[in-house]
Amino acid sequence: MAMWHYGVEGRSKGPVEDDELRAMLAARLIDHRTYVWREGMEMWLPLAETPEWKDQLVSAGGRAMNAPGVVPNHGYAVTSLCCGIGSLVLIFTCMIGFLAAIPGVVFGHMALREIQRHPLPMGGRGMAIAGLIMSYLTLSLYVIGGLIFVFVLVTQGTR
Repeated sequence: MAMWHYGVEGRSKGPVEDDELRAMLAARLIDHRTYVWREGMEMWLPLAETPEWKDQLVSAGGRAMNAPGVVPNHGYAVTSLCCGIGSLVLIFTCMIGFLAAIPGVVFGHMALREIQRHPLPMGGRGMAIAGLIMSYLTLSLYVIGGLIFVFVLVTQGTR
């Protein structure tokens, strides 16, 4: 009997035996989209894609069992997105957008690195990229604004 590890809310649980996994399916604690791994597998796969469980998960109607299941977004990705949005709002309201842009860049890069390295599927890549784009845009606007300010000062000083 195989010993399975399964992913719930971005965390690895287990090992559990087949019967325990079957009981969790029946109780709808996990579903066909839950990622699992056992010794001998190259990578984590959704339960429905493993040869051992594929046939067991098909209901009489020919469709895979369906229960609520979500791939969570990485917290750093959400933080990066919020900082990116905040940086753009702050640059156009009170000119302190860099206070949000810098953490937006840091958390965006941390999120992308951790999402790539995480053994279980983790969402938020798009959020992290959007946060990075907005944060870098804000910082770019500050650099351009600073260059224009210096140019105006230099040209005014030569007159």
